[in-house]
Amino acid sequence: MRIKLNIAIILLLSAMLLLSVGCTSQNAANPNAQEKPVIRIGMMSSSDVIPYVLINENKLADKYSFTLELEVFTSAKDRDAAFQAGELDGVLTDYIGVCMYQNSGFDVKITGITDGDYILMAGKDTGITDISQIKGKSIAISENTLIEYALDTILENNNMTGTDVVKEIVPRIPDRLELLRNGKIDLGLMPEPFATLALKDGAVYLGSANQFGLYPAVSAFSKKALDEKEGAIRDLYKAYNEAVDYMNKTDIRKYEATVIKAVGYPEEMIGKVEIKPFRTSELPPKAEIEKAIRWASQKGLCSPDLTYEQMVFDVYN
Repeated sequence: MRIKLNIAIILLLSAMLLLSVGCTSQNAANPNAQEKPVIRIGMMSSSDVIPYVLINENKLADKYSFTLELEVFTSAKDRDAAFQAGELDGVLTDYIGVCMYQNSGFDVKITGITDGDYILMAGKDTGITDISQIKGKSIAISENTLIEYALDTILENNNMTGTDVVKEIVPRIPDRLELLRNGKIDLGLMPEPFATLALKDGAVYLGSANQFGLYPAVSAFSKKALDEKEGAIRDLYKAYNEAVDYMNKTDIRKYEATVIKAVGYPEEMIGKVEIKPFRTSELPPKAEIEKAIRWASQKGLCSPDLTYEQMVFDVYN
């Protein structure tokens, strides 16, 4: 009886060994058999999404062995709700947004910069042709957001303050665009594609956040995602920088269809789209983030004790 039992054990062990060798050989023959980490990013339609879309279209995610899932939202509120519910690993957001996440107890870290811009424009019938003429004029903004921070920064760079214009609180960007188009507001400060749509309808360009040295748009991930997927997120930024390099060296007409779809330009913009050179991603300067913290804390949006180190996570070293 004991002899039969020993033989059975030997046969079982042999079968397990053969199965193990077979699986090892199969995985060696197919190195992609192991499931790739999935990175889920939420975003709004704007110019800063372009490199992320190109990561997938140029198969850079495959090159670095991760899967990139992009979800486009029409409202920041919905994006933030999905992020806090754990449905997203990261978001394209801004300094003020990250300050507010931290204030609510949601540990979110800035991991990179993006190249979103915010264009200041005057209505076509206002007679305003220069930023020096905007004192006392009305502007539609969203309150306690990046848009208000960008406006205050632009005004500061032109020897004005937030009290030098009349801020009208209009939460939705499409509504602000319609007010500017219909002459019911003097000024607008908008991202793409809304800025291009307004300029196309006769609005007058007065300047932009980037022009005055403000680059507040960033990419950010939850600390939980960074703990679980740090290696893949580091690879994401390698892929991002390759996508930016492609954009900066390639005629836009070769990927214009991607830009129109990603940003949300109307089809009649085909052949007319222009984009500025993009920067490769890195952590934003400490001074910029500390300035944003000061502004946000004065608005009651975060603690004045919030630090640069709490706001960022270095995925480049």
